[in-house]
Amino acid sequence: MPNYEGTADEYAKYGANLNIWQQIQLLSAWSPLIAFVQRFLAEVDPFKRSLIAVEGMEWIASKTNAQLDDELVKHITAIARTPEGEAFARWFLAKVQGVK
Repeated sequence: MPNYEGTADEYAKYGANLNIWQQIQLLSAWSPLIAFVQRFLAEVDPFKRSLIAVEGMEWIASKTNAQLDDELVKHITAIARTPEGEAFARWFLAKVQGVK
């Protein structure tokens, strides 16, 4: 694989030029995402996994400045937590997994 040397603008844009303290701060700010992934991987029930994914989406949406993603995730969360939402999610996940 060739070694790609990015431009100075790319280093600045993607944070490759952060000092160690800035890197630690960045890791600390985004560490809850690691916890969501750990919980997702540990859960065996597909519906409960989907709820964890929805919680993760809520957290990620809260990190952006856009309002549309916050509104969308709010509606998805409201639907997912109803009995009908659970029934739909379980039906959908069974179809995706090929379970009859």
